[in-house]
Amino acid sequence: MNSITLHGKVTKNAEMKLVYIGREPTPVAVFTVVDIGLPYQQSEPLFIQVNYRKEAASLIYKYLVENKEILIHGMLRQKFVRDGESGNKSVRYFILAETVELLPVFPPKHTKDQAESREEEK
Repeated sequence: MNSITLHGKVTKNAEMKLVYIGREPTPVAVFTVVDIGLPYQQSEPLFIQVNYRKEAASLIYKYLVENKEILIHGMLRQKFVRDGESGNKSVRYFILAETVELLPVFPPKHTKDQAESREEEK
């Protein structure tokens, strides 16, 4: 079984879809994430689609807005799609998320210079 953890930012607001798994409709939040990676990595950014299909998806999707920092745990999956014009098959990769964590936004830290300039203004 493959497992993946991705720390990234949402590139555009999530979309809510209903898919039928068996006979029951299941909510799916679909969104794209850009991988932030580690500070020392100098690679190209990775954009990947995420499908979060749990009951919680209907509650969380409105918080999955552009530039929201998140942490995703899930499985890497692939699907084959046909190009409409040429009919060629291509592979698309996506993450089937088990958990999606919304990370808090921390205010920027103030440096000593900024604190000193504020004291001078008073």
